[in-house]
Amino acid sequence: MPEPRTIELLIHSGIVVTMNPERLIIEDGAVAIDQGRITDVGDSKALRSQYSGKKEIDATHKIVMPGLVNLHFHADNFSRGVGEHLGLEEWIDTIYYPMLAAMTPDDAYKTAMLAYSEVIKGGTTTVNDMYIKLPSLADAAEKTGIRAVLSSEGADLIPGQETLEDNERAFLERNNTAGGRILVVFGIEWIPVCSAEYIKKCRSLADKYGVGVHVHLNESKGEVQLCKEKYGKPPVEFVNDLGLLGPDVVAAHCVWLSDPEIELIAKTGTHISHNPVSNAKLGNGVARTIDYLKAGINVGLGTDDAPCNNNNDMFEVMKYASLFQKAIHTDASLLPSWQILEMATINGARALGLDKQIGSLEAGKKADVILVDTWTPALTPVFHGKNSNVLPHLVYVAHGDNVDTTIVDGRILMEGRKLLTVDENQVIEEATRAAHKVIQARKIK
Repeated sequence: MPEPRTIELLIHSGIVVTMNPERLIIEDGAVAIDQGRITDVGDSKALRSQYSGKKEIDATHKIVMPGLVNLHFHADNFSRGVGEHLGLEEWIDTIYYPMLAAMTPDDAYKTAMLAYSEVIKGGTTTVNDMYIKLPSLADAAEKTGIRAVLSSEGADLIPGQETLEDNERAFLERNNTAGGRILVVFGIEWIPVCSAEYIKKCRSLADKYGVGVHVHLNESKGEVQLCKEKYGKPPVEFVNDLGLLGPDVVAAHCVWLSDPEIELIAKTGTHISHNPVSNAKLGNGVARTIDYLKAGINVGLGTDDAPCNNNNDMFEVMKYASLFQKAIHTDASLLPSWQILEMATINGARALGLDKQIGSLEAGKKADVILVDTWTPALTPVFHGKNSNVLPHLVYVAHGDNVDTTIVDGRILMEGRKLLTVDENQVIEEATRAAHKVIQARKIK
């Protein structure tokens, strides 16, 4: 019998939720990882006879699954809980935009360090982050170990916002860095604060460099009405006429889509990030997610930012994404747990053009893996076979705090709830000082 092959990491004796094309769940499974990639996935006994890990993790009582993909995210924690109960338009005008204008590159680095630390602890391994001062975000992503797709929260009709030139410089400096873990695409903030020329130039730059676009679309009734008054068309129709939409575009929110706009999104292959908790908290409504899926649109999930959600917990997003649709359609069969998990993993990866690399546990893919601890009253008992409740536990019971271990590119970023790449206390202290300075500088109360 041949000697076991030595690899960097072997995770064994866990419930492996692969999210592979067969959506295989292995009751006593193992994942072999070497040189940042998944070498093998299978039965624990078989893999333990084939591989010897330099490090081995006993995943007994844990679910081993792909890391979550947060498809719409802003690395903003500084204004968390500030301006509660304001509607979207009032909040961005009186708090968010003035705060962004006041922030330095160091402030952006510190809020990103806090945000990325939070999501790593919650089981997110990839963020599609639209924010400001992208080189600072890239520094934070490199330090924490998160996988990040970065874009500017850019606009040309309000002062103090990022420009396409800022976004382009960041692309040239930081795209495909940190071993390919950091990517840069182009971003468009709220459509009412962007000119037609700005949107067309964004599409031109994305085409020039062969990368995607991240854009807010149809988030609120107010946005739709503003666009109709300003441009004579609702947002999706307006940007489609400018050539923006396409299979390289992630459109965030899309709460208020008309039937023709749904058809445009589907026809162009544009992806949607559904952000149900943020949409509910801001009073923006509940997206027509079932109609989007029926139209063949690829839908992923996102938290939005902490001030619009108050946390960045993708497990909470999964739960409410399902519950809201069941409630408004009075149909408990809608968006079952397996479909929600697809949205949070492989669908998000597909929207970013990364589904050949991440989003499922398959040999050859990058090792973005999380372990969820089920040895707690709320996640007990666990059943297999015809009464399996593994996936419902993940969607309807688990929270980010149940994540024990987070791995990106085969590197362990958190184990036993302890961050390994950064000093968590230092991150919190530095971000808190910077946040107080920024808020006070703008006299935001």
